[in-house]
Amino acid sequence: MFFGKFGILVPLAGASICAAKTSHDTRKLQVVRRAGPSNAADMATLNGKQQCDSYNDATVQSMIHQDEFPKVDHIASILDNDGDAKALYDKIKEGIPSIDVRASSNSHNDFGKNDYPDSDPDCWWSMSGCHKPKHPDLLSDISRCNQQSTWGLTFDDGPYCAHNKLYNFLKDEGIRATLFYIGSNIVNNPYQAQRALVDGHDVCIHTWSHRLMTTLTNEQVFAELYYSAKAVKKIIGVTTSCWRPPQGDVDDRVRYIASALGLRTILWQEDTDDWNMVPDGDLSVSKVDSNYRKIIKKASKESPVVLNHELSSRTMDEFIKMYPEIKKAYNHVAPVSACMDVQHPYREDITYPTFSEYTSGNWTNQGLPQGNQIRANASAVYSPESLTSQKTAGRGFFRA
Repeated sequence: MFFGKFGILVPLAGASICAAKTSHDTRKLQVVRRAGPSNAADMATLNGKQQCDSYNDATVQSMIHQDEFPKVDHIASILDNDGDAKALYDKIKEGIPSIDVRASSNSHNDFGKNDYPDSDPDCWWSMSGCHKPKHPDLLSDISRCNQQSTWGLTFDDGPYCAHNKLYNFLKDEGIRATLFYIGSNIVNNPYQAQRALVDGHDVCIHTWSHRLMTTLTNEQVFAELYYSAKAVKKIIGVTTSCWRPPQGDVDDRVRYIASALGLRTILWQEDTDDWNMVPDGDLSVSKVDSNYRKIIKKASKESPVVLNHELSSRTMDEFIKMYPEIKKAYNHVAPVSACMDVQHPYREDITYPTFSEYTSGNWTNQGLPQGNQIRANASAVYSPESLTSQKTAGRGFFRA
């Protein structure tokens, strides 16, 4: 899967240079600073390249300077100053299954040579496509919707800076999606990230640095998930309960750590391979069109969770282009929360619609913030709730 570089957030909004007439009638250069967006609502009004101009959220910058988060685009580890993370890791580490860390290459973006038995004792998805854990007390991965002829709509690798066209399209069509956000991208694009909650999408995580998770140590796996979820809490304002491993790479060791952090693993049944589209990838647009149409032809036979990407304008435009065909073939296009009847995906007091409510078109999410009011909160405390605790409380994706 393509792994892009993240831009580092810099403090100045875009600036332009223009000539100004002085009292001496001479021409001098004057810097005119164009005001950047001040909240998620402002960001949602921008178009094109304007969305990717740098801007400065003071709260997020303060958290970065105080080392609340790992460095962006770096494999996460527990920060020296983070006593809460250390205490939680110490609490769960004794229960982590004794499973080998997989060999890797290319900075944990590719696998090295791994000798692994055909019996697949660890439910290693990358080797076998296994969705049902072999170790006890672990929930199966979600890869299908429960209802007939339903396209489970998901997008990986966001928040992309210039995603307003896609999000506006989803809003206009009255559909929601399950969004798997990279922690580094949340820190780099906080207002874009906040729009996801404002619009009522499912906010899930996609690790901190988008590396193959089974190739990381226990502590690194923990940190990749912990700090991504912490960014969601402090910047978006909710305690997420869902995640997707980059490239689908998960085994029972990684599942256990995710479960202890209250994160249900969501994979996919069908893959558009849109991430591999030219010019950055190897697939022609017509090939990706064909991939979509192969899934569309299965509308009467399956209800897949489908892998799409918020990776670039090209991948988002591809979904927009193909959506009329999807809509015509499938009875419903729904986020994973709706197609699994998950009404309380967060620990906070927010209610999402059931599948029947969602498909009726006559519904509203309860408890969502407004775009001009949502703010990053450095004082917010990330307190993950295990899947077992979620089940008792009736929250999260435990029931799916």
